[in-house]
Amino acid sequence: MRIAYKSMIPNDKPQWLLNVQRAVSDVGDMMTLEGNERDYNNLKSFLDAAIESQRVRGHIRAESVKTEVRTDEGRTVIHVWRNNEVVQTYYIE
Repeated sequence: MRIAYKSMIPNDKPQWLLNVQRAVSDVGDMMTLEGNERDYNNLKSFLDAAIESQRVRGHIRAESVKTEVRTDEGRTVIHVWRNNEVVQTYYIE
């Protein structure tokens, strides 16, 4: 299995989101994933740390950036929110 994503702003991504996306891609290539709850919780923790790293470096100007694991109709995803709007969704396939 691998980590995939869908961007709601494919042509206008801020640099911090590109940096987080690259970090996830780099680490995801080295992981063995099963797509279970533990994998999603670990991925969420990694995303939170990567986002905080971008915030500390001054790359995030948005008032609020957060992540949320959500399961609907048997499918689990992680939403990345910026100012109460989903900007990217990660899933394991």
